[in-house]
Amino acid sequence: MRRFSIYVLLIASLFAASGCPQGADEGLPPVITLPDGNSYSVERGESITLSPVFANLTPTARIQWLRDGQEVGLGTSYIFQAEAVGVYYLTVAVSTEFGKAFKEIRINVWETPQPPDPPDPPTPPTPPMPADTGALRSAYLFEQTHYNVSLGRSIRLLPLDIDSTRSFRFEWFLDGTLVQQGDEPLYRFEATAEGVHTVILQGSTADDEWRRDTLSVQVCPPEGTFRRPASATSSPYADQVFLYLPAPGQFINDNYTATTQEEACAYAAGQMKENKYVSLGGFGGTLVLGFDHSVANDGAYNFAVKHNAYTNNSEPGIVWVAQDENGDGLPNDTWYELKGSEYGLAGTVQDYAVTYYRPETPGQPVAWTDNRGGSGSVDYLAQYHKQDYYYPLWVAADRYTLRGTRLEARNYDQSGRGTYWINPDYAWGYADNFSATDMLPDVATGITRSCNHFKISDAVTWDGRAADLQYIDFVKVQTGLNAKSGWIGEVSTEVFRVIDYNLVK
Repeated sequence: MRRFSIYVLLIASLFAASGCPQGADEGLPPVITLPDGNSYSVERGESITLSPVFANLTPTARIQWLRDGQEVGLGTSYIFQAEAVGVYYLTVAVSTEFGKAFKEIRINVWETPQPPDPPDPPTPPTPPMPADTGALRSAYLFEQTHYNVSLGRSIRLLPLDIDSTRSFRFEWFLDGTLVQQGDEPLYRFEATAEGVHTVILQGSTADDEWRRDTLSVQVCPPEGTFRRPASATSSPYADQVFLYLPAPGQFINDNYTATTQEEACAYAAGQMKENKYVSLGGFGGTLVLGFDHSVANDGAYNFAVKHNAYTNNSEPGIVWVAQDENGDGLPNDTWYELKGSEYGLAGTVQDYAVTYYRPETPGQPVAWTDNRGGSGSVDYLAQYHKQDYYYPLWVAADRYTLRGTRLEARNYDQSGRGTYWINPDYAWGYADNFSATDMLPDVATGITRSCNHFKISDAVTWDGRAADLQYIDFVKVQTGLNAKSGWIGEVSTEVFRVIDYNLVK
């Protein structure tokens, strides 16, 4: 949605007009924290009080609330009245003589759907929605609460990590109409009509534990509407870093300090600009990048990821791609995994999730648990990397979860004494992997061993079908193994650069 970038410009102009001095030694810039996150859901007719936490305010601080670029309130809190169904965006902005800050808040206003008439026997009647929403238990876990998808495509809506030992009944409502019910938790959303659609999942168990979630899906214009063809001035490099969220690892916080996501992204961008590696840490560590143009799919290799792998030292990363389906320039659209040689094999696990826990004291390993009953730790290797914490300093929470596709670990100690570890190569289709298939000779230098190359035509949908993407705008790389190799430490994907191979081949 382009309006977000417009709001940012409007806010920036308001701060510029305020004449606040920058970088004063005697004060710190203001900070805004959203304790409950930046996304809310409220029933039409109700109101919600938004109360961020502010830090480093001064007596002259000015706090504004803006909607559609217009000021709608002042002060540390704001009451939003949900008068009509839809998705609304508010911005809270603060300026002091020492700096400025702003946060965007998304509010989904939904209409309570009416339960349908009971079906004819022998099908059991649909249970009514609980009248008292306060009686509902904690909501299900979803990858997100707002989805963007192009017209004519489909996406899956799926509550994650459902307890398989319990019996559930699920009811899916689309724009107030019951569209699916039964014990199957997955709902296939077909993008047949443009606009924002409200999807409600209502679930219950045999002991009448009710849960309800409200999601919104924006069906965007058809593929190609927001395509940006490459021009003579287009950069071959994906230099826009939207997210750097590594798993804990020995190279995290090593010789750099980042305390916010913005600082972490700036660090990653600087490393790649200088052709230096960015470590993604253990399983699920994520780097999201964007090009200044759309990368075309010509059926051959279209982009490349530079690495530091060598024989028997591969640390494969899963690669995902996305289009800017809603045209807002941000990677908040549908992600498609690139199918590699391990896709669909018995040892490959999709929807694998690992939760990492902040150590209580410096110099300690990082504990983890996964969604399949496993647990372990990322070792602290004091003989090599002595920073206090391998847990990212810019992650404010004491735990965080990374989710993606996990490959089967095949690393082993060849010596039998823990002295010589082998991290085998995988056939093809992964970043930081010493592949004999997709490491092509560099067109400028002739060097073969510098990049893994990828085809957009290998992109698949959530159910394994060919995505048939004409182009992409964003690339995501995630560490694909949850493994460690003795004294070498955790297996962690490293990325140097992501390159539009179309522009250089």
